Amino acid sequence: MRDFLESIVQRLFPGMGWRPLYLTAVATWLMVLYHHHGSQYEAPTWFIEASRDLLGIELLELHQHLWSHLSAVVLLMLIPLALCWLAEGWSPRELGFRVAGTGRETLVVLGMWAVMVPIVYLIHESSASFQATYPRLRAAETSLELYLLFEGFYLVKWIAWEFFFRGFLLFGLARDFMSRAILVSTIPFTLMHYGKPELEMASAMIAGLILCYIALRGRSIWPGVLLHWLVASTMDFVASSFWR
Repeated sequence: MRDFLESIVQRLFPGMGWRPLYLTAVATWLMVLYHHHGSQYEAPTWFIEASRDLLGIELLELHQHLWSHLSAVVLLMLIPLALCWLAEGWSPRELGFRVAGTGRETLVVLGMWAVMVPIVYLIHESSASFQATYPRLRAAETSLELYLLFEGFYLVKWIAWEFFFRGFLLFGLARDFMSRAILVSTIPFTLMHYGKPELEMASAMIAGLILCYIALRGRSIWPGVLLHWLVASTMDFVASSFWR
């Protein structure tokens, strides 16, 4: 069957290959599903009630965010992981879930974060759109406990995001497109920031290129996960008042 599909694709799109076609098609459909059904505002009542009962917290916004995080895990990580294993035999380690040998990239990430902390603070103090967007969980603005709880759950979402763009798209397509897979990863990564402040969305293009470079250097998504989470939690932190 695969040889048959390869022959059809070769006739229709010479040089493309069946694997890049189905990987990008699946990635596109998953992003569409995530955009339309994974938003916090799409959280179904049954999930909100179940989450409220499990956590014992009467805070609608928190449970809406958790729906978005869970949707990211399922649509952007678990389904692509299953597809890559079943269709290509690729292990999670081959797609970036490796820790060994990433010490240098981790140090680079920590240095980048240290540089970005004062920049984030200055942008928050001068940008009305930033102040209107962060913290993502408004109730965490005055509560350290809610801030820590939310950022803990937020980390899970960033693992899914980094896997999708740097593991699934970057490492998956690099087998056929080599370093050009960076472009296939970075463009949708930038567009998925739609709705964020304009400066943040514009800078996502640069961030995507940097994260791809770091992932390829260490053959791992974990330094990127760390950087993404540190920057996101810092933006929430500087926008909060519980520490002032």
